[in-house]
Amino acid sequence: MRVLSVSKPSISRRASPKSVKQRFAEALATIASMASGSASRPTISALCRLAGVSRNTLYRYHPDVAKAVRHIGGRNGKRARFARQKVLATLRSDVSLLRGQLAQMAALADHYYALAEEQRALVARRDRELASLRNNIPQRRRASIAERAPAGQRNTRTLTIVPSERS
Repeated sequence: MRVLSVSKPSISRRASPKSVKQRFAEALATIASMASGSASRPTISALCRLAGVSRNTLYRYHPDVAKAVRHIGGRNGKRARFARQKVLATLRSDVSLLRGQLAQMAALADHYYALAEEQRALVARRDRELASLRNNIPQRRRASIAERAPAGQRNTRTLTIVPSERS
């Protein structure tokens, strides 16, 4: 982590006609512009050096300015850091849970793809068998039933119809 290097102001504190709030506002604007252009984070020490005010004055009379510097720098104290770590831990556990579910879904997709391929193969086989049966139908129509059956297995019994008795 790099710290912004800031030189001391040339104007003495007592000779400055600006109020402390104005100096903090200007220093905060300067630090914000410097922080946006670089990878370093702004520090409260750099802000105090730019404004020409001690850190005690900042913390005692202007805590909102210190909070703004922490916000610009992406740090909001230990409590916020702990909250971010907790959120990150929750997100990591969610990601691992989602990866497990994704693996299960991939296994199901593979299973159903294999079943679909098997069904396609069975349908193609059935279509081939039906096509071969369709090709053989005209030949069967030409041949009579008697010609197809062997001579010893022909049905020679006659059918007799007996009227039923009604009362």
